[in-house]
Amino acid sequence: MLKPIYTFLFLLILQTVTYAQDIQQGNRDKIADVLALQPAETSAGLKVSMTLLEAFSPSEIADLLQRLRPPGQGNNAAIEYATNSYSYYVMQPGKSTQRASFVKGTLMALEVVTDNDNRGYLIQLLQNAADDTAIEALSHYLNDPYLSEKAARALARIGTEPAGRVLLNGLADATGATAVQLINALGFMAYRPSESEIITYASLPDTAMRRTVFYALSQLGGNVSGVVLRKAARDAAYAYEPTQATSAYLNYAHRLQAQGDAATAAKIASEVFKGAERTGQTHIRGAALALLTTIHPDKQKKTLIRAAKDEDMVYRNRALRVLAPHLNDRDVAQLVRGFSGLDEGVQVDLLQFLGKQQQQSVLPEVKYALRSASPAVRIAAINAFYQLDAGNAVPELMRLLPTSEGEVSQSIREVLLTADNKQLPQLLMDALAASPSPATTVAILELLAHRGVGEAMPAVVARIQGDAPAEVKAAAFNALPQLARPVDLKILLQLLSHATGEEVMPVQQAITIAVNRSESKAELTGQVISALHAADAPQQAVFFPVLSGIGGDKPLAVVLDNIENTNPELRNAAVLALAAWTTVEALPHLVDLSRRITDAGELDAVVKGLVRLVSISDAPASQKVLLLRDAFEVAQTDEQKEGILRTLEANKTYNAMLFAGRFLDDEQLKSTAANTVMNIALENRNLYGKEVTRLLDKVSGILSGSESSYLRAAIRKHLAELPEGPGWTSLLQDDNLSGWKGLVGDPIKRRTMSESALIAAQQKADERMQEGWYVEGGVLHFRGAGDNIVTEEQYGNFEMLIDWKLAKQGKDGDAGVYLRGTPQVQIWDTSRINVGAQVGSGGLYNNQNHENKPLTLADNPLGEWNTFYIKMIDDRVTVYLNGILVTDSVVLENYWDRSQPIFPSEQIELQAHGTQVSYRDIHIRELPAK
Repeated sequence: MLKPIYTFLFLLILQTVTYAQDIQQGNRDKIADVLALQPAETSAGLKVSMTLLEAFSPSEIADLLQRLRPPGQGNNAAIEYATNSYSYYVMQPGKSTQRASFVKGTLMALEVVTDNDNRGYLIQLLQNAADDTAIEALSHYLNDPYLSEKAARALARIGTEPAGRVLLNGLADATGATAVQLINALGFMAYRPSESEIITYASLPDTAMRRTVFYALSQLGGNVSGVVLRKAARDAAYAYEPTQATSAYLNYAHRLQAQGDAATAAKIASEVFKGAERTGQTHIRGAALALLTTIHPDKQKKTLIRAAKDEDMVYRNRALRVLAPHLNDRDVAQLVRGFSGLDEGVQVDLLQFLGKQQQQSVLPEVKYALRSASPAVRIAAINAFYQLDAGNAVPELMRLLPTSEGEVSQSIREVLLTADNKQLPQLLMDALAASPSPATTVAILELLAHRGVGEAMPAVVARIQGDAPAEVKAAAFNALPQLARPVDLKILLQLLSHATGEEVMPVQQAITIAVNRSESKAELTGQVISALHAADAPQQAVFFPVLSGIGGDKPLAVVLDNIENTNPELRNAAVLALAAWTTVEALPHLVDLSRRITDAGELDAVVKGLVRLVSISDAPASQKVLLLRDAFEVAQTDEQKEGILRTLEANKTYNAMLFAGRFLDDEQLKSTAANTVMNIALENRNLYGKEVTRLLDKVSGILSGSESSYLRAAIRKHLAELPEGPGWTSLLQDDNLSGWKGLVGDPIKRRTMSESALIAAQQKADERMQEGWYVEGGVLHFRGAGDNIVTEEQYGNFEMLIDWKLAKQGKDGDAGVYLRGTPQVQIWDTSRINVGAQVGSGGLYNNQNHENKPLTLADNPLGEWNTFYIKMIDDRVTVYLNGILVTDSVVLENYWDRSQPIFPSEQIELQAHGTQVSYRDIHIRELPAK
């Protein structure tokens, strides 16, 4: 009988041990997840960290905190980031359960941790979050020389009667620095029963002790405390000194006022104010005056107004701030009485104060100050005038502008730049017509430009065409873009024909704006083109940037005509204009030019222009990826390539991710490539499979910086949540035909062949395949002679990606993709209208009873890459060509026997039709049957 019992007990013990090990492993995993997110520098990362910690039990909190290492033996940053944040997080409303769990776990850790630095950190956490449950544990550290301050502070933050009692009991045996810390804590929590004990320390010679005692007594607010503090303040002559007795006495008065004893508080504040006035203590005098005003504001008005004119800037501004909530008309009148005789600094402060307080009754004094001999006073008056009377201030300031200089002039301009006044444009034009000084003219021109006063264009042009000083002409040219209207085009074209140097660009910008603002844009565009043709050859180059800003077919044709110009200056201008084109019709021309250009500077402009237009175009993501890959092929610098990879990130396709992934081993590009791969993959859970996992694992090893831990955790989480299954799989190797074989007959014929006959036929077909097909650099090429190439595997339901390109010089361009061994998703040279190819590629060409033409023409030009997305479910096929839907769930008929449905599973074939054709990026993902 004992043997079965022993066996049972053994199994029970084994199960318990195993369970404990599982718990430990679970703890390790949970802790690892939290630490991987540290430091959480974004709100999203912090939220995830806090949510994970909410699920921790007290023992798991303790386990986490026990991982703290002594200084020099490890890095505690991640643990401290997480737990310190959580100690504040649990103090939010509704988190009482989490708070109790956190405090309990921290106390458990405090019993185990031995290093004093780490103990101090745990006590700091309790300072943030503890309640009465931590009092006993904290009391043990009150006499610890290293930890007493932290323990005392934690008890003070708990702030309950039991916490205060423990601090007071500790003080009985404390000496030196420990006593200082306990007194400070008792003062912080205003524990009244400690008053008599603390007073016994007030006469000690130690300055730090007395400063702490005075602070604590001021917080307690007891009668005896007041006696002690008054004596100390009087002994200090109400001046600042190391014990800060006077400040403590004032703080005591605040405490009394908060407790309802305003009379005693006012008496103390008055005593301090008079004493500080005798000794010239500005800060203390201001603080006492503020308290007196809080208690009896009306009784302090005379004192405040006198203080507002005091020669001490700090004191008078303190008085003005105290006065502001209680200000009335009588006070204002008193403030400005004798204004002209006040010191400059007082005038400035009063003007600024009264302007902010919207005291319009002082406008006479403000206007008088506008003509002060002091620039500082005039500047203060300018701003106050506009604050008090914006409508009348604007014309007055306009009259002052011509006679103002330096900072005063700049102050007027700053006001006028933001002024909301309908009369201002006319006032500015009137001022300009008065031919002011060059400096004022420049200021007016800048204001006209900022406010877009188009009516001023004739006057501005007059400054350009006249004999104005150089600085005025420069300001006039710079104003043109903000003033330009369609009606100004003729004069702007004249200006452009004569502009030189820095004058050219603003005129170009003005012409572009004038044309683009016009309701008759085509007509004005024609005028620009006519002006270009009428100009001399050297001057024609300045028109090209205008054409790029206007955009459209006609300007584009002009620029393209000059791309091959024998004049190098015109050719360069045309190239740069095309690179700067603002509308997407230039895209195919930029692609073509990027492949022919040899000058490094021009190529840089073209590549960047191409990438910019791709990014702003409304083309589907698949098409943008093709264009960006074209740009990458010609890019020469790392800067260009990084720009392309960054732009690629916005196009969340599988092919974009894979292309960026090719550069994860490139030392110069891997960081940018890693960001692109990660941001595409993490935003699309349909992208999964071995290749996705491989790339994200590699990205995790590349990431660096403060967010890297968080991002690695996000990658791990993403991979863990991806669907199970093989996902996307590549059908094409980089340098061989592995996975492919030659075509033998059709599906029906193959089923009738004997095994030996099929093997023999397959051998011959493979030989033909090697003659007609080859792989180079990850691209599958058909030489133009031979038979179809087929997959070794058979597929039923699937989705497929495949890029294809017909040779530009090929004859009778025709190819296709057979699905389940059946023709076909058609690929055309769309110029072959004799066979109906103008409808475009992507249709199910061999259908007879169901639709066989694509919904729309979506092909890229012959010789350019195209991309198919093909989805086949049962007998229905959907095709996207370059991101555009061309076949929408159409039945694919059985070409080999139309009386039968399509085969449930068969090989995929790439058609050989006597045309040179290339394929790349062939990927497939098998789908379950419906």
